[in-house]
Amino acid sequence: MMTLLKSATNGWLDYTQHGKYAALLLAAILYLGYCLWKSKAARNGGKQPLFYLYAVLITLACICPVTAVILMKYQTAFYSYVWIWAAVPQTALIAWACTEFLYTLWREKSIRNVAVTLLLAGIVILSGNPVSDRTGSQLTQVETPREVLGQLSEYHLEESGETEYSLWAPKEILAAARAYSADIHPVYGRSIWDAALGSYSYDTYETWQEDLYLWMNHLEETGEPEYVRTEENTGERTIDFRTCLDSAAAAGVDYILLPGDLPEDTAEKLQETLGTDTERKTIAGYYLIKIR
Repeated sequence: MMTLLKSATNGWLDYTQHGKYAALLLAAILYLGYCLWKSKAARNGGKQPLFYLYAVLITLACICPVTAVILMKYQTAFYSYVWIWAAVPQTALIAWACTEFLYTLWREKSIRNVAVTLLLAGIVILSGNPVSDRTGSQLTQVETPREVLGQLSEYHLEESGETEYSLWAPKEILAAARAYSADIHPVYGRSIWDAALGSYSYDTYETWQEDLYLWMNHLEETGEPEYVRTEENTGERTIDFRTCLDSAAAAGVDYILLPGDLPEDTAEKLQETLGTDTERKTIAGYYLIKIR
């Protein structure tokens, strides 16, 4: 439940960073509200005001974290936050607003229309990014996982003479592993953090795999080597590096990659857990741990 609430809380901010569509939607809602307010159709009732009211209410429900969680739970919690926006008729609202605006502008030219145009243009310009940020920063990050996997595969081939190996690493590395080579066996797949990918599958991850993911994700975000997991039945449970190492070894993992920008005290604690006999190698900015 806390995971859903966190996703819903950050969901709107993340959603507005992928283009101007959200800004166009808000501009359409404001403009249509103004048009309906001054029209006879709104005062006399009808289908248009009812459709507009539904669209406004469901939009507010998607933006508000509490109601967004309810919508996500209604979807059986399989899908990420962005999927709840399927309930909002965004294209219809924007098309309706554009049609209404162009018709009004053609019918009567006035200073009031110019003012409304400037207001809506300001909302669009000041909200969101002009293009999806996937075209910029994310595309530049695609090469980094492949570089890491390439160096690790070469290292493994030199060490063992084989091409297949099992890997536990940060999610950006594991997400690229299967596309890079079928010889790399990730300890878990993308569906562990993107539930929509496994929404039509009844397969689930075991507790130890979830522990590995939660610990690694926590280490990346905070630099802390311990993660406290809260469960409904057992309460709080601390997951540390030793627990993860034992689980990875039992699962037959060959290599572990850890973020290379960890705080020095965290890196020292992890080294203490590994022991002095284990050498800490570095590959493409990541710490490499060889288990077998």
